[in-house]
Amino acid sequence: IENVIYLSSPHDQRTWWQSENGVEHVSIRLDLEGEFHFTHLIMKFKTFRPAAMLVERSADFGHTWKVYRYFAYNCSKLFPGVPTHPSGRVDEVLCDQRYSEIEPSSHGEVRRDRVVQSRAGGLGGIGSLIPSLSQVIFKVLDPSIPVADPYSPEIQELLRVTNLRVNLTKLHTLGDNLLDSRWEVLQKYYYAVDELVLRGSCFCHGHAAHCAPAPGAPTPSVPGMVRHTHPPARHGAPWDPAATLSWALPPDPRALCLRAPHAGAELRALRRLLPRPALAPGRGLQHQRLGGVCDDCQHNTMGRRCHLCKPFYYRHPRSDIRSPTACAPCDCDPAGSLDGGACDGHTDVALGMIAGQCRCKENVAGPRCDRCRHGAYGLSHGDPQGCQPCRCDPRGTVVGSSPCDPISGDCYCKRFVTGRSCSQCVPEFWGLSYDLGGCRPCACDFGGAYNNRCSMEDGACPCRPHIMGRQCDQVEPGFFCAPLDYYTYEAERATGHGPSHPQLPEVVRDGAGRMVTWTGSGFARVRDGAGLTFRVDNVPYPMDYELLLRYEPE
Repeated sequence: IENVIYLSSPHDQRTWWQSENGVEHVSIRLDLEGEFHFTHLIMKFKTFRPAAMLVERSADFGHTWKVYRYFAYNCSKLFPGVPTHPSGRVDEVLCDQRYSEIEPSSHGEVRRDRVVQSRAGGLGGIGSLIPSLSQVIFKVLDPSIPVADPYSPEIQELLRVTNLRVNLTKLHTLGDNLLDSRWEVLQKYYYAVDELVLRGSCFCHGHAAHCAPAPGAPTPSVPGMVRHTHPPARHGAPWDPAATLSWALPPDPRALCLRAPHAGAELRALRRLLPRPALAPGRGLQHQRLGGVCDDCQHNTMGRRCHLCKPFYYRHPRSDIRSPTACAPCDCDPAGSLDGGACDGHTDVALGMIAGQCRCKENVAGPRCDRCRHGAYGLSHGDPQGCQPCRCDPRGTVVGSSPCDPISGDCYCKRFVTGRSCSQCVPEFWGLSYDLGGCRPCACDFGGAYNNRCSMEDGACPCRPHIMGRQCDQVEPGFFCAPLDYYTYEAERATGHGPSHPQLPEVVRDGAGRMVTWTGSGFARVRDGAGLTFRVDNVPYPMDYELLLRYEPE
């Protein structure tokens, strides 16, 4: 195969590989000439992506092959029996039918990632597909599937490749073959790969940050490839891949500190030496387990092998275990965190621990435990709960808002409600309730009440004498309420006239023992046929008027 990897012609025109027209079953094979960790494969097609294809791997230089992944627009039809949804197994072979459609018609990409980070890093995952523009990333190790040891034989076998083969098995024909079954119909269709990128790494087995050729080994023909030979036993232990997340415990404690990258001194004896097990038949001293601890741990580490992070530090998942930054400082707010700001030192799914995760107090939230939960306020270092719960009256609080200010604790009151807890009506309003405004207006009668400030409990207005009612808009029995612009003319001060009584005497009534039903000093007695003349001299100008005459028969 030629022109698979990105190339340029002499005229800076992109070149590509193109299959024979009308041929559906085509294979592209890559021989790597050595063992590699396969990380990901990117294929960019110049034409339609294949309607069906599969990616295969070989770990024995092409003698046997295993399928990595099937791709098809209809998995049940083209690859029957192959599951399309993951069941939780790391090495499960699936069929993916989301990335074999006709669109896009050019520069479509199928990207398959197989990622295993360094011993200090996290893990990728099977079935994790992350679209990025027109790219699709596939990870071999699903983050949701716990992997105890990325250097276990099973995981190593899953990642090891010496050859990679892409089998293109079906063309997209835009339905032409449904109208005409002749073989000439397929002659205008072909596969065309514009770019193919294979990335990976050589095998370090967890004992180094990078690979280097062994002394005396021939230079590999592929850049970065190393032909591995297992070294002899060192420090009294046979060769073995490195352990996960921490260092493997060597048989000799002196070797333990030599292999612990954060130990400052080689070894100091335990106060109480651990007992030595009996020697197994045929095995030497190098296979005994001795007691000892590393001294003067550096880079914020601690523990017998300097393999644990100190309090207030955590094992950084993206930093190599040998790096001085392997233990990163916790970023927790001491006021809102438990234990003064300590975080989870490492990840333990069974215990619900995540490296670097802060543990918040009861009423505190946020990744750093630096803010109060919804419905709490006043983050404080001395508060065992971190924050105090809001104390807002639900009747006076705005519906849908935060219960209170997270700093001051002041509640968000409705329009006619006031107070820190929104439990009081503003002046001239009463009856705290779940109404939209929170309280109702007093609406005291302007003339019958002294002012518009009513009782907040029952809404009673302060009434003037002989006025009654909640709003002071009713007159007590025996009284009347005249308009503001009226004049009173007393009959006892009027001039009387009649046939025989030119002057009517004033009659004064004594109010003792009876209800007072008159104004002024009393009544003027007017007999039949007599009359009264009132003097009206204070009306400023002619106007309409109403006349009210009060009298009692005698």
